[in-house]
Amino acid sequence: MLRAVSTIYVEGQALELLSSARRDVFKLFRTSSFSTQAVPQTVLSSPRARNEAAAGPLPPPPPAGAPPPHEGAPPPPPPPRSPPQRRAWPLAATAFAVTASLGGVYMYRKLNDETTSPSPETKEEVVAVSVSREPEEPAPIPSSGAAIPRRVQYLLVGAGTASFAAMRAIRSARPDARVLMVGAEPELPYMRPPLSKELWREPDLAARAPHLDALSFRQWNGRRRTVAYEPSAFYTPVELLPESDGGASVARGWRVVRLDVNKHEAELRAPGQPPVLVQYDKCLGCARARRRCGGGGGGRARRGVRDAARLARELERPDVRRVAVLGGGFLASELSAALAERLMSEGRVVMQLFREDAPLASVLPPYLAAEAARRLREAGVTLLPDAEVVEGSPEAQGVQLRLASGADVQADLVVECVGSEVDDELALASHLETHPELGGLLVNAELQARSDVYAAGDVACFYDVVLGRRRVEHHDHAVVSGRLAGENMAAVGPPKHYTHQSMFWSDLGPQLGYEVPARPLASPRPPRSRR
Repeated sequence: MLRAVSTIYVEGQALELLSSARRDVFKLFRTSSFSTQAVPQTVLSSPRARNEAAAGPLPPPPPAGAPPPHEGAPPPPPPPRSPPQRRAWPLAATAFAVTASLGGVYMYRKLNDETTSPSPETKEEVVAVSVSREPEEPAPIPSSGAAIPRRVQYLLVGAGTASFAAMRAIRSARPDARVLMVGAEPELPYMRPPLSKELWREPDLAARAPHLDALSFRQWNGRRRTVAYEPSAFYTPVELLPESDGGASVARGWRVVRLDVNKHEAELRAPGQPPVLVQYDKCLGCARARRRCGGGGGGRARRGVRDAARLARELERPDVRRVAVLGGGFLASELSAALAERLMSEGRVVMQLFREDAPLASVLPPYLAAEAARRLREAGVTLLPDAEVVEGSPEAQGVQLRLASGADVQADLVVECVGSEVDDELALASHLETHPELGGLLVNAELQARSDVYAAGDVACFYDVVLGRRRVEHHDHAVVSGRLAGENMAAVGPPKHYTHQSMFWSDLGPQLGYEVPARPLASPRPPRSRR
């Protein structure tokens, strides 16, 4: 909405500029094309100068000692007429081109300024109006199943990173392809890594987080980026997809609950809507894993952009002085560092509770985990190792956490980052094979589960030609596997094997970051998330 309003403002300013230029050009036409007098030099000057020029040239000053004109002296004779001038079409065209170019430069600079550094006054005003109108439970988009096409070429289950990467690959290989992405979240595809790191450096996060088009962040290198992969104008409205010459649409707030592989048919559902059946040529499954239930009753889960928005609003409360972050993995450690940087100057406390003896002990060598703990303490995080939360009780003063050791920890707000597990419900309902230990949908090295059914990202349990059967939950894996699955679905060449050895990275504030080759998930399923 902010982008739309800023565009309207820019267009209004540009139209005002062009309108003024248009009046100048018309003045030029009147004084050059249809006048028998010489073209005056003050056409593009001030209004006063233009009025004086239109009245004709000024008379010469009277000689010294001569009586003033109002004392009966005859008026000076009119100046001799100049020969008729030819119409000055080239001059007029040149003036118009220069004016249009200046207007174009003005619009470009204004749009660029609005994108990289929004005006605080405009942003604050627009957000205030938008927040007051935001519904508690957003309606699905489209709001009726009648707007969803009954047949698509490519159906992508999920609207996360892997799905977006697959869509990009399909559209790159086949520009005329029609792609329908189906996502349970009401937002368009967006980046998730900043939600636990750079995003918390934004001072007005609570107001902007619910509005993805207005949500941006500044990277550690100083560059500003938007959270959304693409603005809403990039996507084709769902109802217009069948008549388009090629495009990508996102059905938001909808879920694919079942696939009929033999009929190439998918069943879509949304709250309050009857089921919709959509036939597809090829389908990709890349729905995100579901969150496991943690032990912090009364806490807040931190998984998507709406979770970040709720957490940001909770942190605005003046009575929230002690924040407890549950978990010792990537999300918990990153978020603890980010919240400590945000809240420490206000005298508020951020605690991180985890079962291990050091944060990130499950993914880093002991000496690096100890260094991460030292850095977190320096950042202002209160670390509580060997703390397994077995019960959380909401109270009037906040939340009381009971640990396995019998100790109690009091907090005003609890944030759960306890991990996730792959959602096998779609695979089971569709009679697709899943891995009994690693979880996820079983696919071959080409990321294909059945004929014309593929999987990528967290949900894919794939065959690595070097390391064997594995499943990976990392952003890097989601991007690369989604792109390869899209290329194989587009079928512009022989199918490719997935041979990429994934990696992951993490940042604990602006001073500490690391990159590690991804390890395969071992059997049985690990108790913590991988990203």
